[in-house]
Amino acid sequence: MKRFWGWLLLLLLAACQAEPAPPPAITPSSLPIPLRIGIDSSAIALADMVAASSSNPVSPQFVTANNDALLADLTAGQLPAILVHYIPAGSPGWFNPVALDGLVFVVHPDNPVQNLSLGEAQAVFNGRITNWSALGGPDLAIHLVSREQGAGTRAILQQRVLAEQRISINALIQPDDPALLVAVADDPAAIGFSMMGTAVTANVNVLTIDGIAPTPTTTADQSYPLTVPLYFLSPTEPQGDLRAFLAWLQSDDGQGMIGGGYGRAR
Repeated sequence: MKRFWGWLLLLLLAACQAEPAPPPAITPSSLPIPLRIGIDSSAIALADMVAASSSNPVSPQFVTANNDALLADLTAGQLPAILVHYIPAGSPGWFNPVALDGLVFVVHPDNPVQNLSLGEAQAVFNGRITNWSALGGPDLAIHLVSREQGAGTRAILQQRVLAEQRISINALIQPDDPALLVAVADDPAAIGFSMMGTAVTANVNVLTIDGIAPTPTTTADQSYPLTVPLYFLSPTEPQGDLRAFLAWLQSDDGQGMIGGGYGRAR
């Protein structure tokens, strides 16, 4: 009998216990979604400057690719905006320059050649000049280093220097700007092309063009012959965080930061 009453007490106690609490509901994260902006690898120095700035009101997440890939991602809606040096004719969208950069030619630090005319640069990259001795350098075959098809710097070179001529088929192709700069730094006979803002931080010599050095000053006043804007491009006029970021880039604070490595656009 005692055992019966014991079991009955246990059953009554179990019946009085509260139902177990349901698992917590899954709710969307309250963490902010980072603003993703595409940037050409030839402008990666600007991304580093933005990341180091304390006055930037928006901290974007930069996605690096070449010009054509970024334009394709923008058109497909995968990126809300991109920073590029080259916008093909007829491209849709809204754009505004944020900096003035320059297409530059880079050589190994030991190369004694310091200057090229635009005519000499054309002859080098279309393959008519093949030895450094023709440019006042050593008797050494020139090794051309080029960006791939779809790179903005390559398109600018073809338009502004080669007059739509083809780059020599002997050029060594590199997939992005950092790889090109490393290839030139490793080869005393090499010459390649890049953008001023990024090239000045690499272990290469940047040549003058027609006696004019690419600097933030000579690109800002556009006396450097191959000055090129860096554009902020979006499908429509930016709003929200995107607009705030662009407004900061074009503000006195933003342009002051940009002036440390690029020509100011404003």
